[in-house]
Amino acid sequence: MGWSCGLVGLPNAGKSTIFKAITAHDVTIASYPFSTVDPNKAIVSPEDLRLISLAAACGSKKMTPATIEIIDVAGLVKGASRGEGLGNQFLGHLRNVDLLIHVVALFDREQGGFDNQAEKIEIINLELALADLETIRRRREKTEPKLKSGDQGARFELETLVMMERYLNEGMPLRNLTFTPEEKIIVEQLSLLTGKTMLYVYNHEDDFNDGDPLTFFGDQTYLALCGRLEAELIDLQPGERSQYLEAFGMKESRITMLLQRCFDLLQLLTFYTVKGDEAKAWVVPRGTKVVKAAGKIHTEMEKGFINVEVISWEQLAFTGSLTAVRDRGLSRTEGKDYQVQDGDVLFVRFRS
Repeated sequence: MGWSCGLVGLPNAGKSTIFKAITAHDVTIASYPFSTVDPNKAIVSPEDLRLISLAAACGSKKMTPATIEIIDVAGLVKGASRGEGLGNQFLGHLRNVDLLIHVVALFDREQGGFDNQAEKIEIINLELALADLETIRRRREKTEPKLKSGDQGARFELETLVMMERYLNEGMPLRNLTFTPEEKIIVEQLSLLTGKTMLYVYNHEDDFNDGDPLTFFGDQTYLALCGRLEAELIDLQPGERSQYLEAFGMKESRITMLLQRCFDLLQLLTFYTVKGDEAKAWVVPRGTKVVKAAGKIHTEMEKGFINVEVISWEQLAFTGSLTAVRDRGLSRTEGKDYQVQDGDVLFVRFRS
């Protein structure tokens, strides 16, 4: 299973600039609405110092990092849920992403006449909610006729749809609701936008003040960065980047922090395998049992699973070699019900 994040926000919020900073892809960046018409898509690999350490310890010549897809669509405007500014088309590209990165401009460029940041945020959230209400309405039109035949499944589905509709009409996003396993089956079929995890990014494009980049309000996360600065880093050599960041009082790019926060919000973890000359990172949801993680590596591993040797990446990197780890008894054997932990290095034993 792949993982993806979609950039959303008003026109001229700096989404394409941030997309370039994340992906290092050249994209159209302009100060007029809808300069992005077709979605920009890219597969990116978050920086993984653990993988580098493991490759060095195991003598791996090849490193394969974990990946996540980033999608940038055109800015949304009032009425996007009704098709204004090609809104329906743009919203459609976001329905299958796992997380929304909501970019909010904190600079003075014209932003459609909105007076404050709360209003900028609200216009996007409202359009997402209206789009969800339309999706639910269409589903209700298909479900309600089935009630005449006494279809109990249809009755349960309608009750779930009505509950979500009521919640949205109260101005609440569906991500705040807790669904039963039976309700989740219905919800997942609809790909509702307000049900997706959201990370707010405050883009200080013109006046950047290096304070605490992460803030939290309730269950929402806000990350401050300078899209212009981050995009400029892409064109610099590593040594030049460090000097450039230091000039702004920063130790690292906040794009690294953004990607890590996406992984955290999606409740993902990374485990590693070392085979031959390749060290590889894999991404699975937290709570994944090792037999399912083995299936991600290869279906035959899941079918013929026997057990797994587990080594923490710290022990392997610190000790310096697989042989030394095993000689010191620092590895352990686990069965199929073991839940993979972030940073585990796995050696799966299976019958082929």
